[in-house]
Amino acid sequence: AVVSTQSGHYGRDEIRTLLREPLSKLPIQDLIDTCLELINYGSASKICKLNETGPISEEDIDHYRPLFQKGEKVGSSALRHATQQVALVNTLAVFQEEISTDTSSSDPCFVELGAGSGKLSQWFHHKVNDSYFVLVDRQMCRKKADGYFRKQKSNFVRLKMDIKDIDVTGIPDVDAYKKICFACKHLCGGATDMALVSAVQSAQLRETSVLIALCCHHLCSWELYTGKDYLVKLFKPEQFYTLSSLSAWATCFKLDTMEVDNVEVLNNVVQKFRENPESFIQGEHLVLDRNLQWYIGRCAKTVLNDGRAQFMLNHGFRVQFYRYVDVNVSPENTALLCFKSAAAT
Repeated sequence: AVVSTQSGHYGRDEIRTLLREPLSKLPIQDLIDTCLELINYGSASKICKLNETGPISEEDIDHYRPLFQKGEKVGSSALRHATQQVALVNTLAVFQEEISTDTSSSDPCFVELGAGSGKLSQWFHHKVNDSYFVLVDRQMCRKKADGYFRKQKSNFVRLKMDIKDIDVTGIPDVDAYKKICFACKHLCGGATDMALVSAVQSAQLRETSVLIALCCHHLCSWELYTGKDYLVKLFKPEQFYTLSSLSAWATCFKLDTMEVDNVEVLNNVVQKFRENPESFIQGEHLVLDRNLQWYIGRCAKTVLNDGRAQFMLNHGFRVQFYRYVDVNVSPENTALLCFKSAAAT
């Protein structure tokens, strides 16, 4: 069955009229109004609370140490990515425990979307050896994990295709598995929405889980975005690309030079903007404190994420958000977890 992401009020003709304009081209008052709306949203209750999964333990590192490449130093880029992958593995386990999923009855088919080298699948394999791993990417990448899977004599397949074209029923040998888990680490923009649609289609046939490390909201597309029905209750459709652009403010600063963890500083600058936003206008530009910009960017991400969460809730999934690593490990540190049992299909 085809899963629609279209709002009942906005069809393809209206979609084409929504253009991505640089923030510098927006009327200042429109930009101020959107920023204020985002700040108000940020202080309101959300669809799903943001859960914490806790820091990576020494036991975690020891468990996965065989997968670390020789010579890597703590703090290296490879180790930073490995830390995120370990955290995502742990986050899925925490989520399954919280929703009381039976993880022992059968092994899942693990589908990594936007797999690239397939490293996330490799880390999951180290946790659950007997799963079936499907690596999906539209480009041929350096297949670092493929050799690992062959050496381990694991059941895996690599598919070269776009996420929007994936058909679960067409995956080789998938019928042997009653469970499927879609996972992706930092799947950019609209690709996340295509992954959610794939998961909803899969859930019509079998128990389905989703693990997505969310990122790159500034690359979101209105046509692909799954949260339209939720968003248009809060914002005008023509604000979508403004929200998308503002989300980039959450990742464009070095946080170790800022005070985003200082609640008092952040509350003060937010309050000043609420009370007198015009005082932040200099000439023809809106000039904001970078702490405030970061906060507004996080609020924009939250709105877009909540729309996606509502889309999954509408299709019968249980949904949670997790902050899976510290912001200093990755500013894109929010994961979306979803689950729908076979009985709920």
